Amino acid sequence: MKKKIMIPIAVVTAAAAVYAGGCAYFGSHMLPNSVLVEEDASNQDRKGIIDILDRDADSYTLEIDGDSTTDVIYGKEVSLELDGAARERAADQILSSQDVASWPLRFFGGKKEVLVPALSADFDKALLDKRIDELTAVNEKARKSENASCKLKGEKFVIVPEVYGTQIKKETLKQNIIDSLSTLSDRLDLRKSGCYKDPSIKKNDPVLKKAEKKLNAYLKPNISYRLGGRSVTVSKEDQAKWFKADKKGNVSFDDDAIYAFVRSCGYKYNTFGLPRKLKTQYGRTVTIKGGDYGWWINYPAEVKQLKADVRAGKDVKRDFIYHSEAANHGPAASDYGDTYAEVNIGEQHMFMIVKGKKVLESDFVSGNTSLNRGTPTGTYTIKYKEKDATLNGENYSTPVSWWMPFNGGIGFHDAPWRHGRFGGEIYKTAGSHGCINLPPEVAKKLFTYVYKGMPVLVYNYKAKDTKKAAED
Repeated sequence: MKKKIMIPIAVVTAAAAVYAGGCAYFGSHMLPNSVLVEEDASNQDRKGIIDILDRDADSYTLEIDGDSTTDVIYGKEVSLELDGAARERAADQILSSQDVASWPLRFFGGKKEVLVPALSADFDKALLDKRIDELTAVNEKARKSENASCKLKGEKFVIVPEVYGTQIKKETLKQNIIDSLSTLSDRLDLRKSGCYKDPSIKKNDPVLKKAEKKLNAYLKPNISYRLGGRSVTVSKEDQAKWFKADKKGNVSFDDDAIYAFVRSCGYKYNTFGLPRKLKTQYGRTVTIKGGDYGWWINYPAEVKQLKADVRAGKDVKRDFIYHSEAANHGPAASDYGDTYAEVNIGEQHMFMIVKGKKVLESDFVSGNTSLNRGTPTGTYTIKYKEKDATLNGENYSTPVSWWMPFNGGIGFHDAPWRHGRFGGEIYKTAGSHGCINLPPEVAKKLFTYVYKGMPVLVYNYKAKDTKKAAED
């Protein structure tokens, strides 16, 4: 009986000894079916584990993914090797983390991947700098990032989303690669890691949305100019240039841009001082140069008014504000209309034309040419008219009954002291100081026709000339 009992005890004792021995063995060796960095590590001791980690480090690669580029840095290119102390700690952690009590079962289980503790590596920084300079991501033709912004689309401002470029932040890239190599990371995403120069203003920026709202409020009024029988509408493209937004989303007027717009209108519509064509009462057409007649936009006043129009937020239909106006908005050569005084110095004769019809004509005496006081030619306007005025000049003071100036101190007036002698060539030696001297009865009648702003066209043409036209 005693022998039968002893046999099982011996078996149990032997098995226990084997189990205990296994536990002791696997306390310093890898368990069966262990896989370490894709390599069978069964029964490997501390040195064997370190060897496996070293072999893995020898084949290490870092893949660098950009938006349109892929680069690979091989560990060998930069003399990468594991930090000695770190790999030894890793080997110890791998062994100590095993469930050695389960070693018998591991013979029958499948392969089991062993988690590798965090490692660190050393590398040649000079070689790394050289390798970074060779990367495709660094050398490709980069596109710049663009901030989200408010831009005119059609007839309103909209927020245009930001554009992500591919310009590299070199120092950021370098630090990310160093961190990846040091920790043996196998992948680096340039966009996610902040290696690109990203836009600083995004489409959902509240400041940008504030600016969009205010810009569209300023753009809302429709502005058009009534130039006689035609209407000229300010395009939204032009209007949009009048405003600017600051970094806080506040919108203000760009005075320089508004002034530039108004000045461009002046280039198109000003006629001040331009030559005029006149079909004279003699049947010939003359070109009249000079003078101070025509449309001339008052730039500062117009800029001020445009700003007021925009602030009001209502549609506007009006003419420009002018320094000087003309009779109509027709071609510059004929913007004097159909009511004007025609003054021919060559013939010493004038005509008053009202609505295209001659209502008055007379000889006159103009400025004395022998004393360089000849009456200037050009197109002018009646500045005002005054009854019983006194004309003052150098060494003279002369009372007149009918005074109608059109060019500074030069104008129409009665000259009773000439005792009815007008026309001919009197002006060449006994002419006026520049004024158009008229018979009193003519001056009186002319006074009833003229009005402030009425055109006066002065030219010098001899009716008997054989020239096709006179140009002054």
